[in-house]
Amino acid sequence: MPENFSETIDDKEFLYRGIIELNWDYTNDRPSSATFKDSKGVSVDRDAQRSETECIDFLRNNKDFFAICKVQTDQVKELKAIVKYLPIDNNIFHSEIHDSEERIQMRGSKPKKIRDASEVVYKK
Repeated sequence: MPENFSETIDDKEFLYRGIIELNWDYTNDRPSSATFKDSKGVSVDRDAQRSETECIDFLRNNKDFFAICKVQTDQVKELKAIVKYLPIDNNIFHSEIHDSEERIQMRGSKPKKIRDASEVVYKK
């Protein structure tokens, strides 16, 4: 576990999202907005003071992703979505992006806007 690990996600922390090939927009060479749509919550890994390389390697070791992108927590909040720290078995970094406290699946233009705010940091 990283030093000074807190359950509170800092606004400057990056959130890393694995992207399956089905959610890659080949025309524009970027993730599709579907990358940030999930009825169960958009799974991300918080950086928790790890290096970008550590974050990417951790995601790649758990699943064979086509690409990985990152978005900063404060950008997600500015777009009126929320980030929840929800660790799961074998992943203390697991978190989710939700539409609001009351609604899990993001609606409207939020997924597209979060995709636009994200940066691809790994691609096969």
